[in-house]
Amino acid sequence: MKPEKEKESEKNEENLKDKSDNWIAKADEFIDEAAEKIHSSEAYKKADEAAEKVTKKLFRQAGKLWGKSERYFREKMEDGSQETEDGSGKVEDRSRKTEDRSQEIKN
Repeated sequence: MKPEKEKESEKNEENLKDKSDNWIAKADEFIDEAAEKIHSSEAYKKADEAAEKVTKKLFRQAGKLWGKSERYFREKMEDGSQETEDGSGKVEDRSRKTEDRSQEIKN
């Protein structure tokens, strides 16, 4: 009696595993098809172009700000200003680090 029950339980486990594998395969196919439809859609292309445009604009703005900070620190160095309002001398340190970094990048 026991061996028959064990065989039946093994068959049930195998069937469940086969069913779950089948469902997983179907779900993967569905996801792949949906992703392909989305990627080929006009809305996706527009969103991609918009995101690219915004990213470029953001990096351009960051570059402008970087340039302004470079000029600010360079001017502070040229003025001979070695201390900040609190007297810590951080402006000179930052300016020197920024200038050193820009020289490294150029080389």
